[in-house]
Amino acid sequence: MSSIVGLFGRAEVDAGIALGLAVARVRRSKRDAIIPLFIVAAILIEAAVKVLVPEAPPPHERARTVALLPLASTPFVNAFPSGNVARFAFLLRIAHPIRTPVLVGGIVLMAATRIYLAEHWLFDTIGGALLGLLVADVARSLGRR
Repeated sequence: MSSIVGLFGRAEVDAGIALGLAVARVRRSKRDAIIPLFIVAAILIEAAVKVLVPEAPPPHERARTVALLPLASTPFVNAFPSGNVARFAFLLRIAHPIRTPVLVGGIVLMAATRIYLAEHWLFDTIGGALLGLLVADVARSLGRR
């Protein structure tokens, strides 16, 4: 079950969801359509931080992840921040900016699965959540201008 939740944090899946949100928003309001595409900024910032911050992931022997998609895994050896949590937090924030229980519950669920699967430490998931929320708020403020 945790591996299924983890799919919603994969870059490939989230990029597709963001593209779908952008297309749906073009039909409603063209000025909001660019906001979901800021997920690319979240992915790039996450990659840069992973290169700069030497935070080792939990030992590989403890990993419980079941590979559900035959896609390439992340090439990073550092764990901070959790990209799955960052991307998921970003999408939840732009999709549900006011519904705080949905936002918090979703982020906690994704973070818990990353820790349970021994993919990340708690600190990594908190950093990912903060990164995703920050990029989403910046995207919303820039996208509305």
